[in-house]
Amino acid sequence: MSERRVRVATTRDEAAGGPLAEALARWGMEPVRCATIAHVPPLDPGPLERAARELERYDWLIVASARAVAALAVARGGRPLPSGLRTAAVGAKTAARLETHGAVSPLIPRTAGAAALLVALRAADEWRDRRVLMPRAAEGGREIARALGGRGAVVDEVVAYRTIERPPDEIASAWRAAAPEAVVVASPSAARALVRALGTEPLRRLEPVVAIGSKTAMALMALGVRAMVPPRADFEAVAALLARTTGWQAPGAAVPERRRS
Repeated sequence: MSERRVRVATTRDEAAGGPLAEALARWGMEPVRCATIAHVPPLDPGPLERAARELERYDWLIVASARAVAALAVARGGRPLPSGLRTAAVGAKTAARLETHGAVSPLIPRTAGAAALLVALRAADEWRDRRVLMPRAAEGGREIARALGGRGAVVDEVVAYRTIERPPDEIASAWRAAAPEAVVVASPSAARALVRALGTEPLRRLEPVVAIGSKTAMALMALGVRAMVPPRADFEAVAALLARTTGWQAPGAAVPERRRS
């Protein structure tokens, strides 16, 4: 009997063999790319470049994505992060990216996500007069910056990258080529782009639709599509949810050990 590999569309802007695709493959599924968004440099790179040059002036660097870390590293010309800089990341994968650029023991929350990170940050320092750099997506959330500013921190938010929707006809063509049986929707912007290109019916026919994070699930619900949400906002949890709830794990596929978010 031949092994059946279920086709799962991924909407992330990642190359073949990216971290989500790798997680799905480990659980015996076949990831098929259907990127709905693209990440591009900021319209004005000046603030990021200045912050990168003057990073030694900051007490904290707080990041919500590995992409923001990468953009900052490019702006620094590959120079490592200052040795005395304290760092914090939204999850373990982003923290690992910080460590590759010289960060030592970044602060991470017990569970991945901005709300949990804010809880951890509140207990990590006094914050008054602390200089904080937060490179982020142009459309990224500002809750942490506002909360720390309310505690007396001097927070500089700089745009590290922008998220733009791919053209609808390009998304629709990729979807037809992917011919998926399930889909992982990675962000609210990906949800909006996917529904704009396809409508809701192709998504409603799938079982299941998985959203990374509650905000993405709420965006899908507002568009008329129900979605499942993994218990943790990481790729291993996404793949495990697909395998556990559908029974689609391929025969002989190894069950990876649970990883911290």
